[in-house]
Amino acid sequence: MRVIAGSAGGLRLQYPRGADIRPTTDRVRESLFAGLGDEVTDQRFCDLYAGAGSVGIEALSRGAASAVFVDSDRRCIEALDRNLRHTHLADRATVIRANLPGCIERVWQNSGPFDIVFADPPYSVDAAPLMRMAAQLAAGREVLLILQCDCRAAAEVGGWRQVRRQEFGETCLLWYRHTTVGLEEKP
Repeated sequence: MRVIAGSAGGLRLQYPRGADIRPTTDRVRESLFAGLGDEVTDQRFCDLYAGAGSVGIEALSRGAASAVFVDSDRRCIEALDRNLRHTHLADRATVIRANLPGCIERVWQNSGPFDIVFADPPYSVDAAPLMRMAAQLAAGREVLLILQCDCRAAAEVGGWRQVRRQEFGETCLLWYRHTTVGLEEKP
């Protein structure tokens, strides 16, 4: 895996041995960031279930103002720290080792608010509780939430309006907006 574009484009990322993670593929990240375009520039990005950090690092490389990474696995956090140093992006990053969804309120209060939230929970985890909590925390803000999930498990959650769905085999990216003020749906 590598950083696709931006200031760290082309640099390889390390992944932890023995950790039970499913890295976001280059193809999915390319499509995600093609969809975001310049919207990521100068934004506060949050990478939940970050693993080794490929999505948040890509956001930083492409100009996000800051990124907060949250994961519970010690091996992932160690790999993420190495990747941030290797890409020279550590100065705009905050890494938090904590269990989701239980810590989302603390993360939002201490490190937020966020403009873009990316969540890639294990496919066996129901994302609805995380999304409900995030909707409460995002109240009154214009927030984009992108959920990577198994296409068969995708569900609607109150407080979010789905504006886009991208499928990559069994993997989906579901794009949600918390508010609709001045926003247009993307194809």
